[in-house]
Amino acid sequence: MIVIIKTERLQLVEFDTKYALDLLELWSDFEVIKYTYMSLLNSINECKCKIEMFINYTDEKFPNNFVILLDNKAIGIIGSPIINMENENFGLYYQLSRTYWGQGYISEAAKAYIQYLKDVFPNAIINADAVSINSASIAILKKLGLKQTHIEKEGFTFNNLKLDLVKFTNDVYVK
Repeated sequence: MIVIIKTERLQLVEFDTKYALDLLELWSDFEVIKYTYMSLLNSINECKCKIEMFINYTDEKFPNNFVILLDNKAIGIIGSPIINMENENFGLYYQLSRTYWGQGYISEAAKAYIQYLKDVFPNAIINADAVSINSASIAILKKLGLKQTHIEKEGFTFNNLKLDLVKFTNDVYVK
């Protein structure tokens, strides 16, 4: 296990199938994934396939997808889809097992991850979104210093309901 990012309580490590059982707990919980584009997973094999997908989406030169460890247990994930490497434009995503909600773990991991991103790409533009009814995620994005840019009306579909997406960025040029 190579620790890429370390915080006071957490370690961010690259994806590995050895975390499949812990991540199955995360990805088989409807409350965790309901505001994402992921489907519920039901087996270790499905989980291993999902982990392999994350490994395949990780840039070789810039690790951008991580498992969040607390005391060597995988409690969540965090990372950034690369929108445009040349323009240093990245997304931001995170998920945390429900057992660990409300304890500041995502804020801690995201703050460290953003610093890591800025260390590698000093002019990084970070974009994120949250479903408008996901007040916890909106609060986290604001706490990280991201600014709301606009609301994409009906930008997310959940159980055949169309929900608004609140868009955020750290781009100083956005007014």
